[in-house]
This record gives sequence, structure tokens and C-alpha cells, in this order.
Amino acid sequence: LAGVTRIEAENVIAALIANKSIKKSDMDEIRYAKDRLFSDISGLEKIDVDESVKDVGGLAGLRKWLNEKKELLTPEKRDELRAKGLQPPRGILLVGVPGCGKSLSAKSISANWKLPLYRLDFATVQGSYVGQSEQQLKDALTTAENVSPCILWIDEIEKALSVSDGGNDVGRRVLGQFLFWLQESESRVFLVATANDVQALPSELFRKGRFSEIFFVDLPNAAERKATLRQYCERSLHWYPHEKEMERLVEATCGFTYADIEYAVKNLAEDLLLSHETDVSVSALTTRFFQMIPYSKTYPETLEQLRAWGAERAVNASETEEE
Repeated sequence: LAGVTRIEAENVIAALIANKSIKKSDMDEIRYAKDRLFSDISGLEKIDVDESVKDVGGLAGLRKWLNEKKELLTPEKRDELRAKGLQPPRGILLVGVPGCGKSLSAKSISANWKLPLYRLDFATVQGSYVGQSEQQLKDALTTAENVSPCILWIDEIEKALSVSDGGNDVGRRVLGQFLFWLQESESRVFLVATANDVQALPSELFRKGRFSEIFFVDLPNAAERKATLRQYCERSLHWYPHEKEMERLVEATCGFTYADIEYAVKNLAEDLLLSHETDVSVSALTTRFFQMIPYSKTYPETLEQLRAWGAERAVNASETEEE
């Protein structure tokens, strides 16, 4: 009930008393009910999350890390952390190839941890008056703290915090305020920031202690492509390819992003729906793949630069426990 008024708290408690019991599921309902109280905050948008994103394929290294850190955000661990001078996990920065699951990961964390997801839009935070941008950012971050525990998502953070023009005083002040909050906040707000153009990010963002971990998200490997293909084939085509067919599909999608695979499968599903056909063949799908030009062939130089950066400065999000 942190962040709500006394009257609002009394109304929630009265409803629980009327039910004559308090169940664990009621806690989830309370957290999501708080969303309605902060709908007018500039720059903060509530994102509805579909349960289907809970079981996202791939990125095993990232998912393993998240499963380990999840317990540190529970109320039971709060006092233990304080007693040892520790803080809850700050959040993660996901850097890498566009279309490879960075934004989807934010939604997946929200669904798996059963925490509300808010998107912080810096473009909306920017104001036209002196000090307005800083105040609106402060209001948005304070609101996120009031509704915590929650997930705070900043998509393409490089566009929000880039001050490469050298003369943007507002941008520098906003960056400074955000970095201070990231360093000092003790709330249970878990930040998920994504970035495609890592070169545009200010170096101050990478200082130890501001993010709990920085992950590099690469093109999906063969096992990840297989899991993704199976997921979309079953969901959109209602087709269950056998092992030999799957091997052909995995080979045909070498160098593809998750977004490339999703687009091709759904495009075929739409055409079949329009033609009133129900039969799906591996040849029809591989033909779609061969007709596409994946990201790896469109921007090979950018891909190599991203991989070189990720190899030295980030943890591979796809590494498995065995590796």
C-alpha cells in the first residue's frame, strides 16, 4: 500500500475484510490496482503484459541470472539486505542486435515476476520551460518508487540520454539527475534498459553500481532459432514440424533475428488465411526465409562492431549453465 492515500488504503483493507480472508493472489491484485492512481504522470506509461510472454525462448544466460536475483526483491529479503549494507538489484542494461528480444525481455520479466510494468518515455518528459524536464523526470521516478515493487522499462535508452551534441544543457541535467537516482535509490524498482546503438550512450552510464549487470544480446544461435521456430509454427500456423523439417528451417534461418523469423512465419500464416488453405509445407516456409534479407546481411559492419563491444564489456545473454 506504499504510495497511496490513507482513504485509498482504508478502501482496499475494507474490501479484504469483506472477503473474510487474505490470499496471496490478493497481493497481486493490490499491486495492479495501484496503477489507476498514477495515470496522469507525464512520461510514465503502464504497459499491459500478456501471459504468453512468460515462456520466451532463448537468452538462457539472462534468464538464469534473473531467476537468481528475483528473491532479492522480495519483502522477506529487504531487512537482510539492509543489515548487510546491500541494496536490491538495480536493474539490467540490454545491449545488442535489434529484433533479438531485448524489449520482449522487459515484458517477460514483468510476467514471470508478477510485477507491473511501466515504460519511462524521456521524449514525453522533456519540457519547454527551464527546469520542467528535470521536475517531470523526478515526478516519474518518484511515482515508480511509490508503486514499487515494479519493473521500469526504458526502450532505446541511447536516444533519451545522448548528449553528444556537446551543448545540450537540459540533456546534461536530465542525465545527471537520472544517474543520481540510479546510483542512490533504495526502492524496489527494477530497471530494464535496452540499447541498439551503444556508441551513443554516455560513458557515465557504465560505472559499476549503476546497473546490476550489462548483457549483450546477439543473433539467436541454432538452439534458440529452433525454439523460436517451434513456438511460432505452433501458434500461428498450427503446424508441428518433425525433426528433419525443423533442421531445414533452422539452417534456412542462420543469421536471422527473432523478429525476422516471426515476420516470415506470420506472413505465411496471413497468406494461408486469405487463400483459405490449411496445409503447411517446409518448402513454403523456407521459400519465405530465402526471399528475406536478414539484419546480419543488411548491416554486417554494425553487427561486427556490436559483437566486438559485447565481447569485452558485457555478459553474453545466451550463455547456458553448461557453458
